[in-house]
Amino acid sequence: MTTNSINRTAPEPVLRLRSPDAVIAAVPYLLGFQPYESLVIVWLRRNQVLMTLRVDLPPQAYTGDHGELSQTLAGAAANTAADEVIICIFSDTAGDGKSPNQSLVTKLMVDFYGLGVEVRDALLVRYQGALASTDDGGQSDSLRWWSYLGDEGFDQVAGRYLDPQVVLDVRSRFTLEGIAALPVRGDLSRALDHDASVGTRVNTLISELSGDLTEYLADAELAGSKSLSDALASWRSRGIDALVTLVLESGGRQLSDQEIAEVVFSLGDIRIRDTLLWHLVRSTDRHAAFGALATALRGAPAGWVAPIATCTSICSWLMGDGARALIAMDRALEADGQYSLAQLVAQGLAAGLPPTFWTAAMAEVTEEQCRSGGGFVN
Repeated sequence: MTTNSINRTAPEPVLRLRSPDAVIAAVPYLLGFQPYESLVIVWLRRNQVLMTLRVDLPPQAYTGDHGELSQTLAGAAANTAADEVIICIFSDTAGDGKSPNQSLVTKLMVDFYGLGVEVRDALLVRYQGALASTDDGGQSDSLRWWSYLGDEGFDQVAGRYLDPQVVLDVRSRFTLEGIAALPVRGDLSRALDHDASVGTRVNTLISELSGDLTEYLADAELAGSKSLSDALASWRSRGIDALVTLVLESGGRQLSDQEIAEVVFSLGDIRIRDTLLWHLVRSTDRHAAFGALATALRGAPAGWVAPIATCTSICSWLMGDGARALIAMDRALEADGQYSLAQLVAQGLAAGLPPTFWTAAMAEVTEEQCRSGGGFVN
């Protein structure tokens, strides 16, 4: 059983999820993809979404008490300071004649209530053998739902179809924020996969940038240690200015190979990386920043992946996009399992911490500390 997506915070309260129809319509956007045979938990505080988490449903033959899974999810609820949760079971698996996955839902409800977290609703969503999403990311008309809290005898109750107007309203709201729902999680992963042809070109350009920097610093060293220190500080300052422009002020335009090389190479320097992250947390257009970082990640050659992948993961986390944050983090740790910042971010994601955790942590650091080396972990 694997956790595929966490920490998806809605950009604004999406219809405040006032109805089960709104919740079900919003889940694919909150996760970034349509869940199948999945348990989805939506955490709320003061009626606003804090976090969304998806895990695989236990096998149909499983006969345990679901204690370990339930306690893990309850612990995540404690970390988010949620006051309500919504439990969703997305499954076409036949039940036992009463209610599918009832024992799992009951265990979750008991543990959530034990923490003082109210279960607003517990929903079963079935696709009835039809496609669950349309080409534009919306659910098909055949999707139906039941409530574990209000329906008895699921096989006898016909279920409810989603209100098409609510689906349209939710879809429109997320679309305005630039958020799409892909059919399956694999599509998210492929969107951050390495592009070998770009990587080859970028690797050559990075070698040239590295050579230029080596020559520049060698000339400065000949002039004395103070000149070397000043030269390095000057290079970093130029790199920070360039990255702020390329990443935070890109406006969504596509980066060239040369620009990808500059982003990837510069982020290999910890002080430039930390300063960019300092600016990122204060950015008002993180979707454009994510686009630039994701483009650079796809083109990053071997040996340069961990820093750009970690920054991409953090940007996703700040956007509330846990699915992409986890995928980017997987790439970072696969490239360098000892990369300290990646390890720190991975721990936060695994613990179910909301994006505000990272925002609060960076609020304690000044830009000058980032530039001078007193920022985050190496």
